[in-house]
Amino acid sequence: MGRALYICVGIGIYFISCIETIPWMKKQCIQTADSSDCSGLALQLVPDEIPDSIKTLDFSFNYLPTLYNSTFQRLRSLVSLDLTRCSINFIYEDVFQYQFNLKSLILVANPLNFISDSAFSGLLALKYLSLAGSMIRSLMEIPTAHLEFLEILDLRGSDIYSLDGLENFPLHQMKKLLLDMNLIEKIKMADMEKLQRTSGLEISFKGNDLVDVEPNAFQNLAMGSLDFSGCFKKMNISVLLKGLEGVKTNKLYLGVYEDSPKTYIKLAELQSFCNISVVDVDFQLLHFRDLTNTSFRCFSEIQKLDLTRAHLSAFPPSLSNLSMLSHLVLDENYFHNMCDIKAASFPMVTYLSMSGNGKYLNFNENCLEPLSYLEELHLSHNSMGTGHFCCNKQLTGLRELKFLNLSYNFVMNWEPLPFNTTPNLKHLDCTHTKYVLNSSSPFINLENLQTLNLSFTNLKLLDNAHILKGLTKLRVLNLKGNTIQGGVLAKTKSFDYVPLLEILVLSSCGITEIHENVFKNLANLKNVDLSENQLVKLSLTDFYSLNQIQLNFASNKITVVDVKIVEDLGTSSSIDLSSNPLACNCTNYQFILWVKENVSKMKHIEKTCCDATNEKIIDVDLQCIFSNRTLGIVLGIAIVIVIIISLLYCVKKIQARYRPYSRL
Repeated sequence: MGRALYICVGIGIYFISCIETIPWMKKQCIQTADSSDCSGLALQLVPDEIPDSIKTLDFSFNYLPTLYNSTFQRLRSLVSLDLTRCSINFIYEDVFQYQFNLKSLILVANPLNFISDSAFSGLLALKYLSLAGSMIRSLMEIPTAHLEFLEILDLRGSDIYSLDGLENFPLHQMKKLLLDMNLIEKIKMADMEKLQRTSGLEISFKGNDLVDVEPNAFQNLAMGSLDFSGCFKKMNISVLLKGLEGVKTNKLYLGVYEDSPKTYIKLAELQSFCNISVVDVDFQLLHFRDLTNTSFRCFSEIQKLDLTRAHLSAFPPSLSNLSMLSHLVLDENYFHNMCDIKAASFPMVTYLSMSGNGKYLNFNENCLEPLSYLEELHLSHNSMGTGHFCCNKQLTGLRELKFLNLSYNFVMNWEPLPFNTTPNLKHLDCTHTKYVLNSSSPFINLENLQTLNLSFTNLKLLDNAHILKGLTKLRVLNLKGNTIQGGVLAKTKSFDYVPLLEILVLSSCGITEIHENVFKNLANLKNVDLSENQLVKLSLTDFYSLNQIQLNFASNKITVVDVKIVEDLGTSSSIDLSSNPLACNCTNYQFILWVKENVSKMKHIEKTCCDATNEKIIDVDLQCIFSNRTLGIVLGIAIVIVIIISLLYCVKKIQARYRPYSRL
């Protein structure tokens, strides 16, 4: 007995030691038609099961300390290759000589100690190369002879300390050069002269602790964008602006980060913009000192100005030379009154954002009247007060306004027609903003409105049957978080006013039941969200069509689904039943079978689980002998047999009773 026990234990230990060598026990690469994901499998070579014709290979988080010319030799159709964190130290010659179609090569976070001069030979189609976090100390360490068609070079988070070697790159073809978070301290005129033959190149120096920029270093350059965000820990911003004089660029980023030292920009420093040609400027988190009417006198060509968190509380009465400004962002500042922005100083603005103001913001009458071209206005998260009534006098003059965001503000006392002065509105967002109605149809004049967000506004949909009157062109309606009284969503005339509605959100409305024909007249519905309610029964008969519709019933209380209900879903339709307490027993057998056969129609299938076991419904293996139909047939046959036997028994008994008389 003891000997047998030892033998069993020995066999068990041997089996455990060998279990990793059994192919079916190992983790496999995830294969699709043209791609393979082998990330994080601790592989030391490309598996043989990967087909030669693969186009996309994610081999990140494996172990390939050395790349030879045979490593990827058979994968000659590769278009994208990801080798992030593969502990690559050495890249020898001709590694990619067979990858003529490779467009994207990612070598992020590899400790590259050696790259052969011919390492990238053969890469005739390479557009994107990422060496971010690769411990490269100099641009001269990167072989560039075979990168003629490179468009984007990502060198973020390396240890590059200078721009020496920049001239070796194919700059005439390049569109973007990312040098963020390196150790670059100086930018010299000689460095930038190498960019003279480029046009539209985007360069980012973000997060480099610059010490010096030579005056006029960027002179005569035509750039797409220049990003110097967070570069002012060791250098005054005036030094950079002197270096930028003479440049022409579409975008210029000069902001700082929250953990950066306070960076002040003075009136004299802003005068450098007289010699800088720029369209879009970002001053996020900078401190402006002593703003005067002439502070922006050199901004005559600037069209977009971002002053987010610029510690502003008011503009001077008459700012000069902002007449070309079309986009103005003033988010997260400290204005007391909307009139403090002095809107008359920038009459051509079409986009204005004043969200997240740090103080209570008074939206007084006629403050924005000079902005007759304004099309988009963002006023969310402002703790905004609108006085006794809103919003016609506050929006006076904004007849071209198409987008208005009033979300997350204080209670507003709406006039009978609160948006009568903005008849061209197409998008209105009032989420989390309570309002007092003074008419049953406040939107009746907004015949062009296409999107309306009234989520979490305490709207009583069933009590305000005419609230959507006039919105004949409405496409998107969000009513999330507005409780349906009694939980029963009954047919309401509200939906009759929006015949073109395509997207309807009724999530988190406390709905327990939906009456018949509620959505029957909405023939264009394509997306309906009824998630996070209290529905116990799934019904789709109320919808006009199930051919092309996305339905969301996630996070309800549905346990059993009649398969006949979902069988009519079209091939382009889908349904989300995730996070419901679905029963995984024979009562749901037919539905579970349907799910397995129609995975493409199930959204969030990974979160669609059994209530009792939390097992994914797609993994459930039920052994139900009878389906409902089969059970009915069997019961029917059984009843017929019982009836026949009973009749035979009765006939036989009658015959036995009368047999004696027949003998007479």
